[in-house]
Amino acid sequence: MYNIANSIIRTFLTVIVFLLFLHSIFSTSFIGRVVREDGTAQAMTRNIADSPGLHLAVFLVLTAAALLLYGRLVRRRSWSGWFDRHGNQMLGLVCILLFLAGSAWIMLTQLKPGSDPAKVYAAAMQWRAGDFSAFEEGNYLFCYPFQSGIVLFYYLLSFVFGVDNTIGPQFVNLAALVVSYYLLAWFVRFCWREDKAMPFLSYLALMGWTPLFFYITYLYGILPGMACSLGAMCLAAQYLRTRRLRYMAGASLCIGLAAVLKMNCLIYLIAIACFVIYDAADLVFVRKEPVRKGLASAGFVFMMVLGVWGCNLATEKYVEHLSGYAMPEGEVMLSWVVMGLQEAPRGPGNYNGYNGNVFFGNDFDTEAANAQSLADLKKIIRRMAADPIDEGVCFFARKTAFQWNNPTFISMERMSGRKSATSMKAPVRSIIDGRGSVLLSVGLNYVQTWILAGMLLYLLLHWRSRNLYEMMAAVVILGGYLFHMVWEASASYTIPYFVLFIPYAVKGFLDWIRTLHRIVEESRSRGGLPLGVRRAAIGAACVFLVVLGVSRTNLFRNTIALDDGPEARAQYYHEDSQSP
Repeated sequence: MYNIANSIIRTFLTVIVFLLFLHSIFSTSFIGRVVREDGTAQAMTRNIADSPGLHLAVFLVLTAAALLLYGRLVRRRSWSGWFDRHGNQMLGLVCILLFLAGSAWIMLTQLKPGSDPAKVYAAAMQWRAGDFSAFEEGNYLFCYPFQSGIVLFYYLLSFVFGVDNTIGPQFVNLAALVVSYYLLAWFVRFCWREDKAMPFLSYLALMGWTPLFFYITYLYGILPGMACSLGAMCLAAQYLRTRRLRYMAGASLCIGLAAVLKMNCLIYLIAIACFVIYDAADLVFVRKEPVRKGLASAGFVFMMVLGVWGCNLATEKYVEHLSGYAMPEGEVMLSWVVMGLQEAPRGPGNYNGYNGNVFFGNDFDTEAANAQSLADLKKIIRRMAADPIDEGVCFFARKTAFQWNNPTFISMERMSGRKSATSMKAPVRSIIDGRGSVLLSVGLNYVQTWILAGMLLYLLLHWRSRNLYEMMAAVVILGGYLFHMVWEASASYTIPYFVLFIPYAVKGFLDWIRTLHRIVEESRSRGGLPLGVRRAAIGAACVFLVVLGVSRTNLFRNTIALDDGPEARAQYYHEDSQSP
């Protein structure tokens, strides 16, 4: 039972991560523009060719430097004990440093909300003025009633920070980011207790990867929802370790609040449920424990589902009481799937207005809108079935690149063009939409490759790990990848999942260095490479040759090595006349 579950999870993840890794080393995606026939510019995801050789060379240089440093630390023999004694203090220090850096960024930018966050925040401030017209037919919350939770969140925060104060909620985002990283560090300790340095190194790596940091100015519930979801995951992990039932209540409340703030946090619920149900089956059928223990684990799932239902019901009833409006049905969920399988101006599967058009076009009749969405979905499936390569494989490959292969995860675009309550300094403006953003994107491009390579190394080096529960966060990534393969696409939706790669990447890279160090020491003593190492090197060379051969095909160029030509490259590097 363990072998089946372990093999399925790791095989799916290895295939997905390997494809993302190929995307990362062969191409780079970014938000550029194309000029329409009428001369106006349209924002669109563009792709430029990357250098796989350079990416691999950077990774080898990092490996060599880390191997040299590790050799010196091993000779001292005291570094592991030092982390054992001072690890908590170091973790607390980096938490404080992250909060200070975030506070500085918030005060230096003082950005006002834009796009969808502006609509959400405006609705919350209208509530403060007693205006609930957003629920009237055709208005924002009439179409998107699932946003009522995040609107209520900012409505309640306005009693703390004041009406129209957008800086206070950004500090709430910052606190959620600090807590999220701390929870990930705690999860690392849960998974690999023998590695005393791992929590600190993971937190340090999370801080070094800046895209999610820049989302602290983005008032859309992403960071608070992530913090609550990770809280539920860590409490579930603590339950699996201790079997104490009190962790059920905390996990249920956390996942309930997360679902109210951001609906796609339900992916965490599904991932946690998979492991808890597996645990129940393992207790009863494999370990032959009393049935009541298995029922307790199964009850955990029921409690979390109850938590989600209860928090959503409480939110709905309170909003109805507050506004005097009955909660509308809103746009049909199936229309979001249809939209996720269509082309859009910014990129495949991105928002193109389909869901609104089908809702308005059927006079807000949910049943009719659902029927039209189903009919359109069948047309898309038939079209993809008739041409599975161009309409199917190539579409999903471009959609994957759009969501996962932008090194900044559109964090710069989420700040660019927004009004500010202060006069931003030139270096700050440069980071957002100037030459500084180019340098940052180029650097993050190599960091992204390191993260994916580290994740691959973790999967390969720990394939036979007997601790299946360390894969809980990885299954969340798997769920997020599959969900957004068919749902509305955006890098701002996938970034909360990509960040979960980082602790695994740190573990994979650290064990990679340990393995190389051991090989070097054994080679010195034996006078040659061990047989297993030679076989692994031959296998890696075969994979390299296969990828090299496949990379010459048109299918590879249309799916992995995406390139929109010199004009797109000039936009990426701000070499054209219209760039900042």
